[in-house]
Amino acid sequence: MRSFALIMVACLFVVAASPSFVTRVSAQTVAPPTYSFTVIGETVGNKQQFARNLILVTEVPIQLIVTFHNNDTMQHSFTIADVNGTIKINTGLVSPGLNVTLNFTVVSITLIAYNGTQFRPEPAAGGGIVFYCIPHRGTGMVGSIALAGALTTGTPPEKGILLRAYWIGIIGIAATLLWTIISYFLIKSSSRHFRDHREHVRRGLP
Repeated sequence: MRSFALIMVACLFVVAASPSFVTRVSAQTVAPPTYSFTVIGETVGNKQQFARNLILVTEVPIQLIVTFHNNDTMQHSFTIADVNGTIKINTGLVSPGLNVTLNFTVVSITLIAYNGTQFRPEPAAGGGIVFYCIPHRGTGMVGSIALAGALTTGTPPEKGILLRAYWIGIIGIAATLLWTIISYFLIKSSSRHFRDHREHVRRGLP
């Protein structure tokens, strides 16, 4: 019984040490979360626009997978330029009915990583990163990528779901349950009242 108690104590030390170890490893190896969404280019009335002109991210850094769909009868683009106006991310002119997918990382709301390089994107007036259609920017076909809680203008955007917090909660609950079970058996094995069950039986106890 004593050896069992020692094993349980060792398990407790391992469980106690694991979170800090996992945290250090995760900080070095875990990639940023990924958020995938679709942006549609269209004409409503006589106005060319993005059907979804505000993309909200809940944290940075975050990897964005943007699928641009041209749902119009004319060509459109999804384009992001740097602070000097130089085009850095661009689908090119997309013909009607076609899709183009782009993949880039928003390191911070003022820094983007794309194709192995980083640049400072053109900022939006209300906060965030500007994206636009090259031939129709002058008619208002402009949108923005913004950080939740940092918006000053615009309508409430469609929100994505990030699962990191969900899994952290599940792991925390599992660790707490494991700790409770180990503690129960440790206390039970070390208590003199549970060492010899025959004495309980002799006294007529359960």
